[in-house]
Amino acid sequence: MRIRVKLTLLLLLFALAPMVTVEVVDRVGLARLAGRVDQQVSDNITRRIQEELGVHVSRTAEQMRGMRARVMMMSRTQAALAAHTLNEAPPSTPPAVYTTETFDALEPGEIPLGFREQPGWPAGGDAPPVVSYDRMVIVPPPDAETDPTDSARLASLLEEFRALSLDLRSGIRSQFVALANGTHAAYPAKGGYAGYDPRDRPWFRAATSERDDPAVGVAWAGPYIDAITGEPRLTASTPVLSGDGSLLAVTGVDFALRTAVDLLELPAELSLGSVAWIVALGDDAETESRVLIATRSGELEEGVTLPATDGFTEIIDALRAERGGHRPVELDGQPGIAVYGPIGPSTGLVMVVPRARVDALIGGVRADLRSIARESLRSLVAGAVIVVILCILGAYLTGRTVSRPIRRLADAAQAIRDGDLTARVDIRPRRDELGKLARTFNDMVPALADRMRLRESMALATELQQGLLPAAAPEIPGFDIFGIADYCDETGGDYFDYLKPIDLGANRFGLALGDVTGHGIPAALIMTSARALLQSHARRVSAPHRVLELMNESIARESSHGKFMTFVLLVLDLDADSLEVANAGHDPALVLRAHTGSFEELPMGGLPLGVVADETYSTVSVEPLAQRDVLVVGTDGIWETRDPRGDLYGKERLREVIRAHAEEPASAIGGAILADLARFRGNAPVLDDITFIIVKATGPRETG
Repeated sequence: MRIRVKLTLLLLLFALAPMVTVEVVDRVGLARLAGRVDQQVSDNITRRIQEELGVHVSRTAEQMRGMRARVMMMSRTQAALAAHTLNEAPPSTPPAVYTTETFDALEPGEIPLGFREQPGWPAGGDAPPVVSYDRMVIVPPPDAETDPTDSARLASLLEEFRALSLDLRSGIRSQFVALANGTHAAYPAKGGYAGYDPRDRPWFRAATSERDDPAVGVAWAGPYIDAITGEPRLTASTPVLSGDGSLLAVTGVDFALRTAVDLLELPAELSLGSVAWIVALGDDAETESRVLIATRSGELEEGVTLPATDGFTEIIDALRAERGGHRPVELDGQPGIAVYGPIGPSTGLVMVVPRARVDALIGGVRADLRSIARESLRSLVAGAVIVVILCILGAYLTGRTVSRPIRRLADAAQAIRDGDLTARVDIRPRRDELGKLARTFNDMVPALADRMRLRESMALATELQQGLLPAAAPEIPGFDIFGIADYCDETGGDYFDYLKPIDLGANRFGLALGDVTGHGIPAALIMTSARALLQSHARRVSAPHRVLELMNESIARESSHGKFMTFVLLVLDLDADSLEVANAGHDPALVLRAHTGSFEELPMGGLPLGVVADETYSTVSVEPLAQRDVLVVGTDGIWETRDPRGDLYGKERLREVIRAHAEEPASAIGGAILADLARFRGNAPVLDDITFIIVKATGPRETG
């Protein structure tokens, strides 16, 4: 059957289909159809709003958990700094400090030179406290004098505290250290500590109640209302212990829950009349839960209490069990939809949208659907008759015009198939799709030839890049080494190399491995530059971290499109019997210690190369490899390999393969890893480059 006949029949089929549809719709009944569509739209909009609110609650919870993690990190870091400072001699020149009387003596509104109002304080209500970020305030123990030595040691923590809180200053209200004897130091310096004994505070007791447990970490106090300012807060505190395990002090961070207000804003179509509450949860049903922060229509509300209805009681019970969800509720006598979820320890988020807002969205859609259905029915009946007539006439008249160019296209395509790359389609100029197809076909043939030349060039590029990788492992006395790079594209961004003593100095051997973001030509160019930079700088400086710093300066200056490179450099020093590691954001190398049968992860380092030009790195000396120890350093293409179901290969499976073949040569261990990866991947595609170096200590380590 010719195309012209087929086109006529096809157009007739599409023309008759609307008429058949109209008949079916008539029989079913427009009223029934409209009712069903109305219900579906109502259900879909309600479900969409619930899902949107659920995502908003989850996102808010995630952001607050991120804030919580940063506060915990600050508390742990402060504990480490305080332990170091309190166990050392006080500074010879004690830093200047403030006392609480300095601030308490200020008149309302008085802000002396060098003082300021605390940033991040909410507008309205109480005025922000007057603070100083230039000194710490030292509060003596109750009924005692401050020991000058304690004061000097605590005041020397100023710069570290200032640096820790710089990025979170709008939410951090105070950083402090309280000694076991009651001496208290706080940053920023402020007043309000008259008669203050930190040992009576919940955060002090929480941090010290389990201090005999060596696993104790950061303790949380709150949420609670600050006694001085009336502001809802959380406190993260950490014990500071001496070498013998006795308590030296407790350090902590006060975090303002008002920082979360900006996260509670709902989408514009739902915000009117909607409420959002951050709730402090009681420990059980007998303990009252209370609203810490409340907003209505995006504005802060004061004095809000939880409704004593069954719906909200069930919500509080679910939050205590750390469950989220949604349910219908009644608020202020009006029905609504509540979406809730946990956002932190003993803290939950509840958002309620009035049902009227949902109905308003549904009502507009309902009216539009009914109007469209009526108009569509009238138009469809009238238009179907006209379309049938036009399709029959148009198909017959235009069939030849369409079929002739298609036949010429088919002839030219057959010639291309037979190898004639000079074939072209001779169709008179036309502006429709067939004309575009003919022009595209004629342009395709030269492009096809260019594509063939490009494939030849890519093959050459692959051969050249493979030539940049080491042809063989170096011969190092007492060590067996194997390395490989397997690219998922013709070219890749993974790289490994060996540095010989001519580069690093007598009896010093280097193992280098890097991973550029992405793969393909851009990644291969950065990989090639990194290789040249490594070999150039390694001849001028011997310290591994300096080699990374010099490479980083050049890569950060010259890279584009946001590309960067993780990199690790390990140095085996045979004379010093040492193993040095300098790491730029790369996953830690794994070491299987033969005498224990356990794995050790070598240290990580700073940012990847190319992110920040002035990033500094460090060289870390780790325990050298003993006889039969196995070191494996690789790229994430190994443990991020996926099987046909999408599951990750993972580092634990890699450890099992290394342990199972640890007694074999390095090349056999590498072959076992590649074989296990292939079995795990099955017929799933290879998504990333796979590169690794294996070092096995074959002789006993000499000790001097």
